[in-house]
Amino acid sequence: MDTASKIALVLGPVTESEFFENYWEQHPLHVSRSSKEHFASLTSIDTIESVLSVQALFYPSIQLTQLDQAIEVSEYTDAARRILPHRLIERHHEGATIVISQAHEKIPSLADFRRDIQNELNLRCQTNVYLSPKGKQGFNAHFDSHDVFILQVAGTKTFNFYEGGVELPYQQDGFQAGKHTVGVLSQSIALEPGDTLYIPRGVMHDAVATEQTSLHITLGVYAITLRDVLIQMTQQLTDKDPEYRKSVPRNLQVLLHNDDLPLTDELQQCLKPVLTSAGLISALSSIEDTAAINSAPNCEGMLSASPTRGTLNKTIQIDPSQLISVERSGEVIRLRTHAQVLEFINPLRAAIEQLLSAKKLEMSNFEGLDDDQKQTLYTRLQCANLLMEE
Repeated sequence: MDTASKIALVLGPVTESEFFENYWEQHPLHVSRSSKEHFASLTSIDTIESVLSVQALFYPSIQLTQLDQAIEVSEYTDAARRILPHRLIERHHEGATIVISQAHEKIPSLADFRRDIQNELNLRCQTNVYLSPKGKQGFNAHFDSHDVFILQVAGTKTFNFYEGGVELPYQQDGFQAGKHTVGVLSQSIALEPGDTLYIPRGVMHDAVATEQTSLHITLGVYAITLRDVLIQMTQQLTDKDPEYRKSVPRNLQVLLHNDDLPLTDELQQCLKPVLTSAGLISALSSIEDTAAINSAPNCEGMLSASPTRGTLNKTIQIDPSQLISVERSGEVIRLRTHAQVLEFINPLRAAIEQLLSAKKLEMSNFEGLDDDQKQTLYTRLQCANLLMEE
């Protein structure tokens, strides 16, 4: 399946534009499908058995949870908190849900899926896997502080929604049982294999496996909030300007204890940073850099194909599945790919533009580069795993 179809895999037949206009950060969305194998290629019970069989796993990356019974970690781990698979599976058959956190770090198909989804959304994502026995519930009602897509792989599960919750909580403002009240039941949605359920952050919910063992993937998506951008803009502004390294004016501190004193224009101005469009672009660029660098690298084919010098009659192109985004600023062009950001200045920048425009290009046709520069460009793109060659 090509990269462009990953959002369609999650949302279809709902379009991406329809989803972001009508549901994102607004309302849950249930997409029902007739194909029970819709998400079968992403993971399976056999895959989980394989992970437990061949990988050294530790708590809390794998853990058990059960609503009506506390499970001690020592019941299924050794002294080093390494998972003991047979005990884990035994407790699962007794009613506990197996939770695989950051499942993309353990299951290659989910690593590819997560990487492609991040490519399309340009947002940080993660995948968790939940395997629940029939009729069992892993967690109390709660809300998540990030948006989630439930991808039902096998079995059935009912998601219940409740009044309460928090409107668009920040990432650090997670659910706290003593602080957040679960309201009355407002809606129940039964998921069948192949279904998708989108739950905006802050919406109160729980889930119960029904007639058979339930296997689902939770795709967590972390929005870039306006506050994130403002914080980044302020950070960059204050890092560059020594004015903000000065202490707070004494006159301003006096106001705290004398509320009848006027707040002069001069005092107001000292704490009024100038947020410009250039600062906005710089902040967004920094946030996108972080997301790209934190993305899982794709090293497929890199060991089997040793770095070589490109012959000038070789035709090359940039692999769009590896390219997250392109940013242009003055004489610099920046290519964001998985786990790295590449910068090129003229004349290499002009050559990158030529390659992006032409899609495919014979190396001899790069304009404004001598043979050594063509080799340099080829090597950098090859070592970044960005090239498709004929």
